[in-house]
Amino acid sequence: MRRPRVPTVFFNASVILSGLHSPNGASRWLLHSIEKKEIIGSISEIIADEVYRHSEKIDKSKEEVERLVQALFPHLFPPPSASLVREYSDVVSDAGDAHVLASAKETKATYLVTLDQKYLLAIRNQIKNFIITTPGELLTLLSQKKPLPVRRYPDNLIRLKR
Repeated sequence: MRRPRVPTVFFNASVILSGLHSPNGASRWLLHSIEKKEIIGSISEIIADEVYRHSEKIDKSKEEVERLVQALFPHLFPPPSASLVREYSDVVSDAGDAHVLASAKETKATYLVTLDQKYLLAIRNQIKNFIITTPGELLTLLSQKKPLPVRRYPDNLIRLKR
């Protein structure tokens, strides 16, 4: 009997920051799913840099955030090709987000998980190479459309120091 394929998920910076900040919630649970090898998490160098730059928003030092991100995502993908970024800049209304879509395609992600309602989630029906989704929606998809149990997520999901 074959084991089910583990999906590859490309993370937008907003989901990583939310998951590192909140002790509960779907973003945190997805980071925990990487640790448990239930999903393969991927990010680009650009996304990692964005997370590091915004570490003060989650009351953590840049060094602590770098350590946590490197533990979760040991391989950072290089920036996507300029031609693919240009291709996606015609699709997204904020050209600054085109690299996210291009990276998701180049990493062959099954899902792009984001909290960006205004620019990325708004165009989800226009993208065919991968599924753009929120953390909560992705958890539901991964549970094979079964309702998720109501529970408090474990406090030690990604071993944050308190």
